Amino acid sequence: MAINLQTGQRIILITVAITAIIVCLTSCQTCIGFDVDPQILQKEIYKPTKHKGLNQNVVLYIDHSTCVIDAVKNTNSVLTHLIPNLSVYTDELVLIKGNQLEEKQLQASSKTDKITEIWGILKGIQNDVPYAEIKEAVKKICASNQQAVLITDCEYFVDGIPSDAPYMSAGFKEWLQKGHSIYVVVEPYQERYKNRLYDKKRFYFFFTNDRLQAPISNLIESELPDDGSYTKFKLTNSDIFVQSPKSDMVAEDLTFNVDYKKGFEFISIDDPWSVIQEYVMKLDKYGEPIENENPVPLVKNLVFYNGNNYIVSDVEIIATNITERYLSADCQAADNLKLDCKKIKPNDVDMSESFRLDKKALQSKKLTVFLTDKIFNYLTDQYCGNLIRLDFVVTEAILQNYDADMFSWQSLYDNTKVICVAKSIDNVLRDIEIVPMAKDRRIIHTIFIKTEPYK
Repeated sequence: MAINLQTGQRIILITVAITAIIVCLTSCQTCIGFDVDPQILQKEIYKPTKHKGLNQNVVLYIDHSTCVIDAVKNTNSVLTHLIPNLSVYTDELVLIKGNQLEEKQLQASSKTDKITEIWGILKGIQNDVPYAEIKEAVKKICASNQQAVLITDCEYFVDGIPSDAPYMSAGFKEWLQKGHSIYVVVEPYQERYKNRLYDKKRFYFFFTNDRLQAPISNLIESELPDDGSYTKFKLTNSDIFVQSPKSDMVAEDLTFNVDYKKGFEFISIDDPWSVIQEYVMKLDKYGEPIENENPVPLVKNLVFYNGNNYIVSDVEIIATNITERYLSADCQAADNLKLDCKKIKPNDVDMSESFRLDKKALQSKKLTVFLTDKIFNYLTDQYCGNLIRLDFVVTEAILQNYDADMFSWQSLYDNTKVICVAKSIDNVLRDIEIVPMAKDRRIIHTIFIKTEPYK
């Protein structure tokens, strides 16, 4: 039986059909998917923890005191082992003579002549100049942008009176905040005072950065004898890191690509969210758990390593949908979507509740990332894709145990131990701006994930 439609009804049906065709065509023409350029992520978006630049040149600071006189005479001292190679790298020598920092520009050009010149200066130290201004030397070193070595007994006086004030803390903190490190070699020696021998310690501080092509700290490993005559310590807050696997990083059931960049990975997942929902999250089309199925990690097999000074006990994920931020930075990607990048507001959306770290795996130093069903509250189909940033941040850490007594010695002036160095180091390691949870230090790794739109 034929159905006769009124003219008005035909017009409505034709209009709906045309509208549907236009929408479809528009969608097909526009929603080609936006391509994410990892180089733009590197230059415009990533912004890792900043590390100040450091020059390769080296300034050698020498305490004009008995501790150095003794080191020069002792043919097996740390100093005698270091000077041959240290001389090659040293560009300037500063003698700390009381409250004076006497700069000596080195004139020799050849390796042999340089060693001779520096040894000549060291052997010229024949008398102890008291009240060395070590605090100012440390301050000057840590405010600079060059490597330095400081050799001293670290005795500190205020108005001629011995002090246990942590006088190096401020300088050490400034140096570490730049992302640098301080290596400390402690060598025991004996010093005579008022006809009595005292057990003291000679300190070699190496102010450097391990990211340099040839950090001065390499001398510690290459030149010092393995005879137990000294102790070593590394003071740093920038050596916690994450190692990413070169394969088996993303759920196997997905079609993806991983681009390994400097400091982060960019993962591009080609499957629609329905596939992720079913094969990764193990949810049916109604969002309910699939019977007898367990969710699998979206990202896995990342391993984090504690540094020298801290043990990380907890890590969390800060997840952000940065799709609009990226499109505002990449005008070509915006243009592909028929958008004006200048008109896109870089609106970051916190979606941390969409991701979960496996805390059991965390105890084995592994970062294993699961999705939660909250993620569907934060995805969009507006831009033909989603770009998500995952930052792994340290939320709990404790100080590694170390022997603080290595930095103290018997006072020459009373029956107490001198602890100014020990207090300086302890203060820095516990400083709220230095600990791994500090705002500008807590991110230990970043992953960017580009997915299909969610409809």
